[in-house]
Amino acid sequence: MVDAPTPSVEPPLPLMERVGIWYLQSRPRPVAVPPTDDADDVVHVLDARERALLRRIERSAILRAAAAGAVSTLVSAGAELLVLDREVSEPVVFWLVVGGATAIASLFEILYLYWDGLRAVHALSFAAGLELFPRGDAGRAIAGQMARAALELPNPPDPRWGVDPLREASRARLVFGSLLYKAKISATNFAVKALVRRLFGRAAVRTWLPFVAVPVTAAWNAAVCWFILREARLRAMGASAAHEMVTALFADEPSTSAPQREAVLRAVAATVVRTHDLHPNLVALLERVRRTVLAVDPDWTAPGDLDDSQAFLRALAALPEPARRLPLRVLGVAAIIDGRMTGPERRLWDEARAAAGRPPETGALRALLRAFVQGDPVPLATLRALG
Repeated sequence: MVDAPTPSVEPPLPLMERVGIWYLQSRPRPVAVPPTDDADDVVHVLDARERALLRRIERSAILRAAAAGAVSTLVSAGAELLVLDREVSEPVVFWLVVGGATAIASLFEILYLYWDGLRAVHALSFAAGLELFPRGDAGRAIAGQMARAALELPNPPDPRWGVDPLREASRARLVFGSLLYKAKISATNFAVKALVRRLFGRAAVRTWLPFVAVPVTAAWNAAVCWFILREARLRAMGASAAHEMVTALFADEPSTSAPQREAVLRAVAATVVRTHDLHPNLVALLERVRRTVLAVDPDWTAPGDLDDSQAFLRALAALPEPARRLPLRVLGVAAIIDGRMTGPERRLWDEARAAAGRPPETGALRALLRAFVQGDPVPLATLRALG
């Protein structure tokens, strides 16, 4: 059996996540779109009605986010224009008025975006057939995943089942990435204003320069909202897709050996390590593979180096040729189930194909990614093409 984890007191959830879960739980449950029952040779994700409903929800939320950014920036620009003649003669008054108006408008904008993001994610979840609280308080993990998506909170970095997402991560790179993310919109506005000044001269644009940020902020809010809802939609589909694809792949290989099953688990763990992120969809995939392995071999025990990506490549190379197909196929699913294929994931895919004695190939991987992101049914032939 897998070693039982040492009992410990779980740390409390972050305040914003707790508030997000509370809000999602307090909203009335909309009528979910029932899933369709497709043929046995495909993995169904979303049907046409669900995809149309999701697009409507996403479009409406994106337009509202853009409008909120435009209104907030208009308030700030209007305040600046109101005291523009005091910028030199009374700089303290100028900055008090402009800074105060900007701070208040930004606060209301941020609160609105958080509220509307949670509202849109709630509607999107049920439109995709996801039950946010399937087992009352015991099912809060699903709602937590969706709340983190709506509030742009990072995934918890805590190791899971012996898989540490930060095992091969560069701490300096992680810090730099966070700082760069925080500076995104300020740098964009500054660059646009500097470009306008250079093209037209400060005197020519002095009165309307503050309004340059209006379309920039609106566009940025729209883009961020699009990414948030895309992420929420992927999380809504992730657990179901992981279950269906793993079931289909193991059914396609009815007889598996112990080394082969371990290599399959290592494939998912290696993807987590290379992405430095325990994405909820990867957690769902890891749990589904783990349960499948335990169903075949209840006495299986996880090795201490399960999250060592080099150990995975060695285990894959040690398998006989026919047994390499399943780990490769599961690795392909792991590489795309978070909705993106990063450079480290692509390198792991290339290294795995080389270890399995196969030439580099990403066509099948991209086809699977495209189908999953769009919510299309995934033919079993597409999964087989991965290995």
